[in-house]
Amino acid sequence: MDWQTFLISQKGWRDDEGNTLCFSDCDLNGKKKEGVLWIYLDEGLRCGGMHRPIPVSLAAVKDALLGCRKDTLWQMVENDLEGAGIDVRREIDGRTDS
Repeated sequence: MDWQTFLISQKGWRDDEGNTLCFSDCDLNGKKKEGVLWIYLDEGLRCGGMHRPIPVSLAAVKDALLGCRKDTLWQMVENDLEGAGIDVRREIDGRTDS
């Protein structure tokens, strides 16, 4: 399973502050767009949250989460990806083992 399919297949993540995160290949109207992954972050009553399209790349996922200071959620996602056998650093850096 590739990383995008894995993220979409998960029921989501929730940190100790009550922030919840999930991913989809569809917008809120159920429409798909090639090359786009939707990130849904619910921050509860504190400040709402966000739903926005990001490029289909783990670097974009990481940047989106760290950009809104959701380090714990990124670590949870990263750990789950690694647990599923996905090399996150390789996906982000594009490196290959020789």
